[in-house]
Amino acid sequence: MTTLSIATTYPYIFYQNCATLIFEYDGGTPFHLYLKSCFKENKNWGSKDRKRYRSACYYFWRNAFGVSRQSPDIILNWLQTHFTPQMSQPEINNEYSPYKSLASNLSENITLETLTKWFVTEPLVWLSNGNISLKGLQSQITKAGISIELSHLNAIAVSAQANLNPWVENGNAYIQDISSQSAMDWTNQPMAAYCHANSAVWDCCSGAGGKSISLLKQFPTTNLTCSDVRSNILDNLKQRFQLLGLKQPKVFTASLNGYSENLANQNTNLTYNVILADVPCSGSGTWRRNPENLHYFDPQTIDAFANKQLSIVENVLPCLAIGGYLVYLTCSIFSAENENNVQRILDSNPNLQKVSEEFCGGIELQGDFIYRCVIQRLS
Repeated sequence: MTTLSIATTYPYIFYQNCATLIFEYDGGTPFHLYLKSCFKENKNWGSKDRKRYRSACYYFWRNAFGVSRQSPDIILNWLQTHFTPQMSQPEINNEYSPYKSLASNLSENITLETLTKWFVTEPLVWLSNGNISLKGLQSQITKAGISIELSHLNAIAVSAQANLNPWVENGNAYIQDISSQSAMDWTNQPMAAYCHANSAVWDCCSGAGGKSISLLKQFPTTNLTCSDVRSNILDNLKQRFQLLGLKQPKVFTASLNGYSENLANQNTNLTYNVILADVPCSGSGTWRRNPENLHYFDPQTIDAFANKQLSIVENVLPCLAIGGYLVYLTCSIFSAENENNVQRILDSNPNLQKVSEEFCGGIELQGDFIYRCVIQRLS
Protein backbone atom coordinates (compact mmCIF):
# COMPACT_ATOMS: atom_id res chain seq x y z
CA MET A 1 0.00 0.00 0.00
CA THR A 2 1.38 3.39 -1.03
CA THR A 3 1.10 6.30 1.40
CA LEU A 4 0.90 9.76 -0.10
CA SER A 5 3.32 12.17 1.58
CA ILE A 6 2.51 15.80 2.25
CA ALA A 7 5.09 18.28 1.01
CA THR A 8 6.90 20.11 3.78
CA THR A 9 7.66 23.14 1.63
CA TYR A 10 6.37 24.80 -1.51
CA PRO A 11 8.42 24.75 -4.72
CA TYR A 12 11.49 26.98 -4.73
CA ILE A 13 10.10 29.11 -7.57
CA PHE A 14 7.07 29.94 -5.41
CA TYR A 15 9.23 31.29 -2.59
CA GLN A 16 11.42 33.12 -5.08
CA ASN A 17 8.42 34.85 -6.67
CA CYS A 18 7.03 35.81 -3.25
CA ALA A 19 10.38 37.27 -2.20
CA THR A 20 10.54 39.30 -5.41
CA LEU A 21 7.01 40.64 -4.88
CA ILE A 22 7.86 41.81 -1.37
CA PHE A 23 11.34 43.12 -2.22
CA GLU A 24 10.14 45.25 -5.15
CA TYR A 25 7.26 46.81 -3.21
CA ASP A 26 8.08 50.39 -2.20
CA GLY A 27 5.16 51.23 0.10
CA GLY A 28 3.86 53.92 -2.24
CA THR A 29 0.46 52.30 -2.77
CA PRO A 30 -1.59 49.84 -0.70
CA PHE A 31 -0.08 46.38 -1.07
CA HIS A 32 -3.31 44.81 -2.33
CA LEU A 33 -3.35 47.26 -5.27
CA TYR A 34 0.32 46.58 -5.95
CA LEU A 35 -0.42 42.83 -5.97
CA LYS A 36 -3.30 43.35 -8.35
CA SER A 37 -1.01 45.06 -10.86
CA CYS A 38 1.60 42.31 -10.44
CA PHE A 39 -0.99 39.64 -11.11
CA LYS A 40 -1.98 41.41 -14.33
CA GLU A 41 1.63 41.27 -15.46
CA ASN A 42 1.84 37.54 -14.72
CA LYS A 43 -1.24 36.16 -16.42
CA ASN A 44 0.18 32.64 -16.28
CA TRP A 45 -0.50 32.61 -12.54
CA GLY A 46 -3.86 30.94 -12.00
CA SER A 47 -6.38 31.75 -9.29
CA LYS A 48 -4.84 29.20 -6.89
CA ASP A 49 -1.40 30.68 -7.52
CA ARG A 50 -2.62 34.21 -6.84
CA LYS A 51 -4.37 33.16 -3.66
CA ARG A 52 -1.22 31.41 -2.40
CA TYR A 53 1.05 34.34 -3.29
CA ARG A 54 -1.32 36.71 -1.51
CA SER A 55 -1.41 34.52 1.59
CA ALA A 56 2.38 34.18 1.75
CA CYS A 57 3.02 37.89 1.29
CA TYR A 58 0.53 38.93 3.95
CA TYR A 59 1.91 36.26 6.26
CA PHE A 60 5.28 37.95 5.88
CA TRP A 61 3.89 41.43 6.60
CA ARG A 62 2.13 40.19 9.75
CA ASN A 63 4.82 37.93 11.17
CA ALA A 64 8.18 39.23 9.93
CA PHE A 65 8.32 42.74 11.36
CA GLY A 66 11.99 43.58 11.84
CA VAL A 67 13.19 41.14 9.16
CA SER A 68 15.40 42.98 6.66
CA ARG A 69 13.94 43.59 3.22
CA GLN A 70 17.24 44.81 1.77
CA SER A 71 17.75 41.55 -0.11
CA PRO A 72 15.27 39.16 -1.74
CA ASP A 73 17.41 36.28 -0.45
CA ILE A 74 16.74 37.27 3.17
CA ILE A 75 13.00 37.38 2.49
CA LEU A 76 13.15 34.07 0.62
CA ASN A 77 14.99 32.33 3.46
CA TRP A 78 12.48 33.60 6.01
CA LEU A 79 9.51 32.42 3.94
CA GLN A 80 11.05 28.98 3.38
CA THR A 81 11.42 28.58 7.13
CA HIS A 82 8.09 30.00 8.24
CA PHE A 83 5.50 29.66 5.44
CA THR A 84 4.89 25.96 4.75
CA PRO A 85 1.92 23.84 3.62
CA GLN A 86 1.44 22.77 7.25
CA MET A 87 1.08 26.40 8.37
CA SER A 88 -2.46 27.45 9.24
CA GLN A 89 -2.61 30.18 11.85
CA PRO A 90 0.70 31.45 13.24
CA GLU A 91 1.68 30.45 16.73
CA ILE A 92 1.91 33.41 19.07
CA ASN A 93 5.56 33.93 19.89
CA ASN A 94 5.94 35.76 23.19
CA GLU A 95 9.18 37.24 21.96
CA TYR A 96 7.60 38.62 18.79
CA SER A 97 5.90 41.97 19.22
CA PRO A 98 5.51 44.04 16.05
CA TYR A 99 4.42 47.11 18.04
CA LYS A 100 7.27 46.89 20.57
CA SER A 101 9.14 49.94 19.24
CA LEU A 102 5.90 51.94 19.60
CA ALA A 103 5.06 50.77 23.13
CA SER A 104 5.54 54.21 24.69
CA ASN A 105 3.04 55.69 22.23
CA LEU A 106 0.14 53.33 23.00
CA SER A 107 -3.10 54.44 24.58
CA GLU A 108 -4.05 53.26 28.05
CA ASN A 109 -5.37 49.68 28.25
CA ILE A 110 -3.83 48.77 24.87
CA THR A 111 -1.18 46.12 25.54
CA LEU A 112 1.54 44.68 23.32
CA GLU A 113 0.24 41.16 23.98
CA THR A 114 -3.25 42.07 22.78
CA LEU A 115 -1.91 43.86 19.72
CA THR A 116 0.31 40.94 18.71
CA LYS A 117 -2.55 38.43 18.87
CA TRP A 118 -4.70 40.87 16.88
CA PHE A 119 -2.09 41.81 14.29
CA VAL A 120 -0.86 38.36 13.25
CA THR A 121 -4.31 36.93 12.43
CA GLU A 122 -6.12 37.61 9.17
CA PRO A 123 -9.16 39.86 9.74
CA LEU A 124 -12.70 39.02 8.78
CA VAL A 125 -14.77 41.27 6.54
CA TRP A 126 -17.89 42.76 8.12
CA LEU A 127 -20.97 43.28 5.99
CA SER A 128 -24.27 45.04 6.75
CA ASN A 129 -27.55 44.91 4.88
CA GLY A 130 -28.53 47.72 2.53
CA ASN A 131 -31.70 47.49 0.45
CA ILE A 132 -32.73 44.11 1.82
CA SER A 133 -33.22 42.79 5.33
CA LEU A 134 -30.32 41.35 7.31
CA LYS A 135 -32.07 37.98 7.28
CA GLY A 136 -32.40 38.19 3.50
CA LEU A 137 -28.73 39.07 3.13
CA GLN A 138 -27.70 36.17 5.36
CA SER A 139 -29.80 33.80 3.25
CA GLN A 140 -28.26 35.01 -0.02
CA ILE A 141 -24.72 34.87 1.33
CA THR A 142 -25.21 31.33 2.63
CA LYS A 143 -26.82 30.12 -0.61
CA ALA A 144 -23.77 31.44 -2.49
CA GLY A 145 -21.61 29.08 -0.46
CA ILE A 146 -20.06 31.79 1.73
CA SER A 147 -19.79 30.82 5.37
CA ILE A 148 -20.90 33.36 7.98
CA GLU A 149 -18.24 33.35 10.68
CA LEU A 150 -19.66 35.84 13.20
CA SER A 151 -22.57 38.23 13.70
CA HIS A 152 -22.92 41.33 15.86
CA LEU A 153 -25.33 44.27 15.86
CA ASN A 154 -26.74 44.38 12.32
CA ALA A 155 -23.66 42.90 10.70
CA ILE A 156 -22.20 39.58 9.64
CA ALA A 157 -18.56 38.60 9.19
CA VAL A 158 -17.15 36.45 6.41
CA SER A 159 -13.72 35.40 5.21
CA ALA A 160 -11.54 38.09 3.63
CA GLN A 161 -11.31 35.82 0.56
CA ALA A 162 -15.07 35.97 -0.13
CA ASN A 163 -16.26 37.84 -3.23
CA LEU A 164 -18.88 40.29 -1.97
CA ASN A 165 -19.11 42.45 -5.10
CA PRO A 166 -22.52 41.11 -6.21
CA TRP A 167 -24.17 42.40 -3.02
CA VAL A 168 -22.20 45.63 -2.68
CA GLU A 169 -22.64 46.70 -6.30
CA ASN A 170 -26.44 46.38 -6.25
CA GLY A 171 -26.86 48.13 -2.89
CA ASN A 172 -28.04 45.06 -1.00
CA ALA A 173 -25.07 45.37 1.34
CA TYR A 174 -22.14 47.57 2.29
CA ILE A 175 -18.79 46.71 3.84
CA GLN A 176 -17.91 48.37 7.13
CA ASP A 177 -15.77 47.05 9.94
CA ILE A 178 -17.57 46.16 13.16
CA SER A 179 -15.49 48.73 15.02
CA SER A 180 -17.00 51.54 12.97
CA GLN A 181 -20.49 50.14 13.41
CA SER A 182 -19.95 49.86 17.18
CA ALA A 183 -18.65 53.42 17.31
CA MET A 184 -21.81 54.58 15.55
CA ASP A 185 -24.16 52.55 17.75
CA TRP A 186 -25.75 55.54 19.48
CA THR A 187 -28.82 53.72 20.76
CA ASN A 188 -27.87 54.29 24.40
CA GLN A 189 -25.79 57.42 23.86
CA PRO A 190 -26.90 60.95 24.86
CA MET A 191 -26.34 62.41 21.38
CA ALA A 192 -29.02 60.06 20.02
CA ALA A 193 -31.61 62.51 21.39
CA TYR A 194 -30.61 64.92 18.61
CA CYS A 195 -30.84 62.45 15.72
CA HIS A 196 -34.08 63.74 14.22
CA ALA A 197 -35.27 66.22 11.61
CA ASN A 198 -35.57 69.19 13.97
CA SER A 199 -31.94 69.23 15.08
CA ALA A 200 -28.70 69.29 13.12
CA VAL A 201 -25.89 66.71 12.92
CA TRP A 202 -22.62 67.46 11.09
CA ASP A 203 -20.19 64.77 9.97
CA CYS A 204 -17.33 67.18 9.42
CA CYS A 205 -14.69 64.74 8.05
CA SER A 206 -17.11 62.42 6.33
CA GLY A 207 -14.98 60.81 3.65
CA ALA A 208 -17.22 58.52 1.62
CA GLY A 209 -19.83 58.60 4.39
CA GLY A 210 -19.44 55.21 6.05
CA LYS A 211 -20.14 56.49 9.56
CA SER A 212 -23.09 58.58 8.36
CA ILE A 213 -24.57 55.56 6.61
CA SER A 214 -24.58 53.70 9.92
CA LEU A 215 -26.14 56.72 11.59
CA LEU A 216 -29.00 57.00 9.10
CA LYS A 217 -29.63 53.26 9.25
CA GLN A 218 -30.43 53.75 12.95
CA PHE A 219 -32.05 57.19 12.77
CA PRO A 220 -33.46 57.72 9.23
CA THR A 221 -34.89 61.19 9.88
CA THR A 222 -31.60 62.69 11.07
CA ASN A 223 -30.97 66.19 9.70
CA LEU A 224 -27.50 65.42 8.40
CA THR A 225 -24.76 67.55 6.86
CA CYS A 226 -21.52 66.05 5.55
CA SER A 227 -18.30 67.79 4.60
CA ASP A 228 -14.84 66.81 3.46
CA VAL A 229 -11.81 68.52 1.98
CA ARG A 230 -12.13 66.36 -1.18
CA SER A 231 -15.02 67.13 -3.53
CA ASN A 232 -14.59 63.84 -5.42
CA ILE A 233 -15.06 61.80 -2.22
CA LEU A 234 -18.30 63.69 -1.55
CA ASP A 235 -19.51 62.68 -5.02
CA ASN A 236 -18.80 59.10 -4.01
CA LEU A 237 -20.76 59.67 -0.80
CA LYS A 238 -23.83 60.85 -2.73
CA GLN A 239 -23.67 57.79 -4.98
CA ARG A 240 -23.42 55.43 -2.01
CA PHE A 241 -26.40 57.03 -0.28
CA GLN A 242 -28.45 56.79 -3.47
CA LEU A 243 -27.47 53.15 -4.03
CA LEU A 244 -28.48 52.24 -0.47
CA GLY A 245 -31.75 54.18 -0.66
CA LEU A 246 -30.83 56.60 2.12
CA LYS A 247 -31.87 60.23 2.43
CA GLN A 248 -29.31 62.51 0.81
CA PRO A 249 -27.50 64.75 3.33
CA LYS A 250 -26.50 68.34 2.75
CA VAL A 251 -22.87 68.40 1.59
CA PHE A 252 -20.15 70.99 1.23
CA THR A 253 -16.40 71.02 0.70
CA ALA A 254 -14.21 72.54 3.41
CA SER A 255 -10.66 72.40 4.67
CA LEU A 256 -10.90 72.27 8.46
CA ASN A 257 -7.19 72.13 9.22
CA GLY A 258 -6.69 75.86 9.72
CA TYR A 259 -8.93 78.82 8.96
CA SER A 260 -11.25 78.37 6.01
CA GLU A 261 -13.40 81.10 4.48
CA ASN A 262 -15.42 78.31 2.88
CA LEU A 263 -16.25 76.93 6.32
CA ALA A 264 -17.12 80.35 7.69
CA ASN A 265 -19.42 81.08 4.75
CA GLN A 266 -21.16 77.71 4.92
CA ASN A 267 -21.83 77.96 8.64
CA THR A 268 -22.84 81.59 9.14
CA ASN A 269 -25.24 81.72 12.10
CA LEU A 270 -25.55 77.93 11.94
CA THR A 271 -24.89 75.61 14.85
CA TYR A 272 -25.08 71.86 15.14
CA ASN A 273 -26.42 69.79 18.00
CA VAL A 274 -23.98 66.99 17.22
CA ILE A 275 -20.63 67.23 15.43
CA LEU A 276 -19.07 63.94 14.42
CA ALA A 277 -15.32 64.44 14.02
CA ASP A 278 -13.86 61.25 12.54
CA VAL A 279 -10.49 62.95 12.18
CA PRO A 280 -7.59 61.95 9.88
CA CYS A 281 -5.15 59.80 11.83
CA SER A 282 -2.25 57.35 11.68
CA GLY A 283 -4.62 54.46 11.02
CA SER A 284 -2.69 52.34 13.50
CA GLY A 285 -5.89 50.70 14.74
CA THR A 286 -6.52 49.24 11.28
CA TRP A 287 -3.05 47.94 10.42
CA ARG A 288 -4.10 44.32 10.75
CA ARG A 289 -5.94 44.82 7.44
CA ASN A 290 -2.98 46.61 5.84
CA PRO A 291 -0.03 45.18 7.82
CA GLU A 292 2.52 46.60 5.39
CA ASN A 293 1.74 50.06 6.84
CA LEU A 294 3.46 49.18 10.12
CA HIS A 295 6.67 48.32 8.24
CA TYR A 296 6.73 51.74 6.57
CA PHE A 297 5.45 53.86 9.46
CA ASP A 298 7.46 56.84 10.75
CA PRO A 299 6.70 57.45 14.47
CA GLN A 300 7.58 61.10 14.03
CA THR A 301 4.32 61.59 12.13
CA ILE A 302 2.23 60.86 15.24
CA ASP A 303 2.58 64.39 16.61
CA ALA A 304 1.82 65.85 13.18
CA PHE A 305 -1.44 63.87 13.08
CA ALA A 306 -2.30 64.94 16.64
CA ASN A 307 -1.77 68.62 15.83
CA LYS A 308 -3.86 68.37 12.67
CA GLN A 309 -6.66 66.71 14.64
CA LEU A 310 -6.54 69.40 17.30
CA SER A 311 -6.71 72.11 14.64
CA ILE A 312 -9.76 70.51 13.04
CA VAL A 313 -11.59 70.23 16.36
CA GLU A 314 -10.80 73.81 17.38
CA ASN A 315 -12.16 75.05 14.05
CA VAL A 316 -15.48 73.18 14.30
CA LEU A 317 -16.16 73.83 17.99
CA PRO A 318 -17.66 77.31 17.37
CA CYS A 319 -20.38 75.54 15.37
CA LEU A 320 -21.37 73.28 18.29
CA ALA A 321 -24.59 74.33 20.01
CA ILE A 322 -24.71 74.81 23.78
CA GLY A 323 -25.74 71.47 25.24
CA GLY A 324 -24.62 69.72 22.07
CA TYR A 325 -22.10 66.89 21.68
CA LEU A 326 -18.79 66.49 19.92
CA VAL A 327 -18.12 62.84 19.00
CA TYR A 328 -14.36 62.52 18.52
CA LEU A 329 -13.22 59.41 16.63
CA THR A 330 -9.88 58.03 15.47
CA CYS A 331 -8.81 54.65 14.14
CA SER A 332 -5.60 55.04 16.14
CA ILE A 333 -4.16 53.24 19.15
CA PHE A 334 -1.76 56.07 20.02
CA SER A 335 -2.35 58.20 23.12
CA ALA A 336 -1.23 61.41 21.39
CA GLU A 337 -4.12 61.08 18.94
CA ASN A 338 -6.60 59.88 21.54
CA GLU A 339 -6.77 60.66 25.25
CA ASN A 340 -3.90 63.15 25.19
CA ASN A 341 -5.55 65.12 22.41
CA VAL A 342 -8.87 65.08 24.23
CA GLN A 343 -7.15 66.48 27.30
CA ARG A 344 -5.64 69.27 25.19
CA ILE A 345 -9.13 70.07 23.88
CA LEU A 346 -10.60 70.17 27.39
CA ASP A 347 -7.73 72.25 28.78
CA SER A 348 -8.22 74.95 26.16
CA ASN A 349 -12.04 74.89 26.31
CA PRO A 350 -13.32 75.02 29.92
CA ASN A 351 -16.91 75.05 28.63
CA LEU A 352 -16.52 71.43 27.52
CA GLN A 353 -17.01 68.26 29.56
CA LYS A 354 -16.01 64.67 28.77
CA VAL A 355 -19.03 62.36 28.86
CA SER A 356 -17.52 59.00 27.88
CA GLU A 357 -14.36 57.48 26.44
CA GLU A 358 -13.69 53.99 25.08
CA PHE A 359 -12.31 51.80 22.33
CA CYS A 360 -14.87 50.23 20.02
CA GLY A 361 -14.29 46.94 18.24
CA GLY A 362 -10.90 45.43 18.91
CA ILE A 363 -9.84 41.84 19.26
CA GLU A 364 -12.94 40.81 21.25
CA LEU A 365 -15.20 41.63 18.28
CA GLN A 366 -12.67 40.59 15.62
CA GLY A 367 -12.47 44.15 14.34
CA ASP A 368 -10.31 47.23 14.16
CA PHE A 369 -9.62 49.50 17.13
CA ILE A 370 -11.57 52.75 17.04
CA TYR A 371 -11.25 55.32 19.81
CA ARG A 372 -14.44 57.23 20.68
CA CYS A 373 -14.80 60.13 23.08
CA VAL A 374 -18.08 61.98 23.61
CA ILE A 375 -17.73 65.60 24.76
CA GLN A 376 -20.54 68.00 25.67
CA ARG A 377 -20.57 71.77 25.40
CA LEU A 378 -21.94 73.19 28.65
CA SER A 379 -22.03 76.90 27.84
